[in-house]
Amino acid sequence: MTIAVSGGNGFTGRFVCEELQRRQQSFVALLRPGSDSSWMQAHQIPIRFADLNNAVQLAEQLRGCRALLNVASIGFGAAPPIVEACQVAGVQRAVFVSTTAIFTKLNAGSKAVRQAAEAVIFRSGLDTTIVRPTMIYGTPRDRNMIRLVRWLDRYPLLPVFGNGRSLQQPVHVSDVAWALVQALESSDAIGRQFNLSGLEALSFNDVVRITAQTLDRRVHRFHIPAQPMVALLQLAERINIKLPIKSEQILRLNEDKSFSHLEAKKIFGYSPKSFEEGIRDEVSLFRVGGDGLSSC
Repeated sequence: MTIAVSGGNGFTGRFVCEELQRRQQSFVALLRPGSDSSWMQAHQIPIRFADLNNAVQLAEQLRGCRALLNVASIGFGAAPPIVEACQVAGVQRAVFVSTTAIFTKLNAGSKAVRQAAEAVIFRSGLDTTIVRPTMIYGTPRDRNMIRLVRWLDRYPLLPVFGNGRSLQQPVHVSDVAWALVQALESSDAIGRQFNLSGLEALSFNDVVRITAQTLDRRVHRFHIPAQPMVALLQLAERINIKLPIKSEQILRLNEDKSFSHLEAKKIFGYSPKSFEEGIRDEVSLFRVGGDGLSSC
């Protein structure tokens, strides 16, 4: 029997597919109807199409699978139909990707949706595991560190909203992919939840410093008081003025995002790489235009 991977065409999902291939596991990628399947076809990955919000359609495509690796976001209300589809199709084992963002102290709209999704998953009666990565990075295809890499590579000055001392703990995408597959195969992980963070917590200032050194760039930070900027942005948002940065982003930047991964290490041997190693990999790929995935 095979493993179904939802979200396999995304940034993290493709690394999960490669991890499964490396382990010679039988699996199938679940794609949204109309998705571009060229990467899957080039890597000889079997494909099935299903809308994750359509429990009937999804259940049909899950039949015959022994487990589900749900890499697709549960932050958009899809958890209930996914759980229902697993129950109908007889898929008892499932690993779901959530996020450490559920622990934010901010009143973010997505927080309540994700918390509700996790509650549905744990009440489902399935053999589930929830993994919560911190900020995922690792290649120019990420949506996080590559923005900082591009800025530092181009400009000698970096504006920082706040003092830059808030803690970050980015996690490399290859470590996340390894952990998802490892958790799936670990019976001790059933019924549990794990935070997946990078090796160590770093201040944002340290993240900038290490990234600039890796790029061999001299960059000067200039700090802008966060609260006045947040107030200004919130005013703009209330009167529907579109700006390239949102108040919530500044608030999140000044919130500690440090999470222990000791439970994942204890239960299934999770051992993430350091940020220095991970950002070196990303910068190398940035220089050559690669994506960190194997070519065919």
